[in-house]
Amino acid sequence: MKALFSAPVRDDPALQWARRSISQVMSRPVISVGIDVSLDQAMATMLHAGVRHLAVVDPAGRCVGMLAARSVAASWSADPAGLAAVTTGAVLDHDSATVCADARVRDAARVMRDRHTDAVVVTDADGTPVGVFTSSDLVSLLAG
Repeated sequence: MKALFSAPVRDDPALQWARRSISQVMSRPVISVGIDVSLDQAMATMLHAGVRHLAVVDPAGRCVGMLAARSVAASWSADPAGLAAVTTGAVLDHDSATVCADARVRDAARVMRDRHTDAVVVTDADGTPVGVFTSSDLVSLLAG
């Protein structure tokens, strides 16, 4: 009897997208804000740039995490008048999803899966954000 489904072969050309460098497919430029920026300022930055994710950086410009629009929304729902008093650092998940610029798409996808997030910040060797890879980028890549 013939199997209905078979495991993918590692060298399958259909899986070439998984081996691509994240630097080739990430969104740029990365939009970042400082760790001490208020959430109302961060939200204004997101709206102005038309993005749902911001890299959060320390004073030296190194990535310390990612701020997602849903984090801003959650903070707003807890206290609608308090966004000006809350900083990005206060709501930041310091275990945010990041990958190095030399990572592969499959590596970024695994980090997204493992961290239950829809985006990762791509950093250079010094930790400076150089791009963002989102689930939208992944879907675009898969769709060709």
